[in-house]
Amino acid sequence: MKIRYKCSQGHVFNGDENTKVCQQCGQPLATEGCGALQLYRMGNMMGMAVGMGIYIDGEPFGHLANKESVRIVLPFGTHTVHMTHTSTRNCNDPQFTITPEAPLAFMKAHFGAMGFKIIVEPARPEEMPPV
Repeated sequence: MKIRYKCSQGHVFNGDENTKVCQQCGQPLATEGCGALQLYRMGNMMGMAVGMGIYIDGEPFGHLANKESVRIVLPFGTHTVHMTHTSTRNCNDPQFTITPEAPLAFMKAHFGAMGFKIIVEPARPEEMPPV
């Protein structure tokens, strides 16, 4: 399982649960008061297998490949997720909330009818691929 971080300087990178500093600039990561969104890109047919761009609260958080899952470290609070693809920027933009009592949110993304819209929806932990 990849864990994705964004440092105070805006660098987005993958690490693990022991990552404490930005791999690009060395800035300490602010992980106190944070939880995570686990986002799963459900598999799609070959023509739609190109990566999806991830945006949380309007900020870029990298890409997600076909059938890939990532945990994105985020501060507690309510957030909005938006995903893009080379064929569409149309997404339903759902909100999710991370709290100390519920520090993990689970969402899955897939294409809607005809591939003209990306659907991101809440998921149950058991719907996520194995870690």
